[in-house]
Amino acid sequence: MIPYGPTADFVLAALETLPAYRDYRAGRLARAEYAAALDAHADELLARLDGDEHLLWLAKRYPADFDAAADAILDSLVADGFLDGIPDAPFDEYRTRIRAAYDHERRRTSIHPDDARLAYFISMAVRPKRLLVVGSYYGYWAVWAMPGVVAADGRAVLVDPDREVSALAERNFRALGFGARTTVHARKAEEVFPALEPGLDLVMLDAAGADDHPDPAYHGKGVYGFLVEGISERMRDGALLVVHNDAPRGGEHDDGGLARFHAFCAAHFRHGIVTDTPEGVGVYLR
Repeated sequence: MIPYGPTADFVLAALETLPAYRDYRAGRLARAEYAAALDAHADELLARLDGDEHLLWLAKRYPADFDAAADAILDSLVADGFLDGIPDAPFDEYRTRIRAAYDHERRRTSIHPDDARLAYFISMAVRPKRLLVVGSYYGYWAVWAMPGVVAADGRAVLVDPDREVSALAERNFRALGFGARTTVHARKAEEVFPALEPGLDLVMLDAAGADDHPDPAYHGKGVYGFLVEGISERMRDGALLVVHNDAPRGGEHDDGGLARFHAFCAAHFRHGIVTDTPEGVGVYLR
C-alpha cells in the first residue's frame, strides 16, 4: 500500500533498488537511457509501486538530482526576467523542519522535492505581502512558500472546498507558527475571489474541477481555464502565478483541458513558461 505523505518518498524507495537509477543519479546514464531501463524493469517496479502506472510514468520524469534541477529552473527564471535574483536562504534547515513536523494524517501529496524547493525560493525572491493558494489541499505545497511571506511580514490565503483537508492545513499552519498570518477558506475559489482586494503578489494554483460537473471543460485541470480569469484581475503588475500540473501527461495519463488556460495566459500575462518538473510547473508574469 502507498504510504501517506509525499508519494515521491515511496517512488524513490522503489527506485533505489535498481542499479540503473543509481547510475542515473551518479551521472553515468542519460535520462533517455534511464527511462528505457525503467521500461525494461517495468513489471518489477510496478510490483513495488502498488501496481500504479502513473507512479512509474512519474519515475521516468524524475531528475537525477531534484535540488540541482530546481536550481537550474530558478536560474532560468532569473535569466528570463521572472525573478530579480535568488536570495541566499536556509532551505535545508526549513526542509528538515517541515519533513519532521508536517502532519499528513491519512493524505497523500504529489508535491515532489523540486516543487517544494521552487516554491520556497520563488517566495523568498518575491517576498509576497499577499499570497493566494488556490486548490491548497492540506497545505503541503503552500507551506514551502511561507518563509517568503514571513520575510515580507505578509499574509497568505489558502482556498480549497474540501472542509477536511482545509482543517488539516489550518492545524498544520498553526502548529508551525503560521496561523496568525494565514486564512484558510473551505469554499470554492470562485466564491472567495469577489472578496479579495486587488494587489496579490504571488498566486499558486493546484486545483481540480469535479468530474461530474455538467461542463466537461471544468473537469480535472480544465478548471484552470475558469479560475485564471478571477485570479488574474486580482494580481498586481509584476506578480507571479505558479501552477502545478501545467502540462499534459501524455497517453492514458493526459489530463487535457489546458488549452483555454494557456490561451488566457498568453493574452493577459507578459510572459509564461512551463518548466521541466515531473508534472510540469508553469510560471507566469503578470
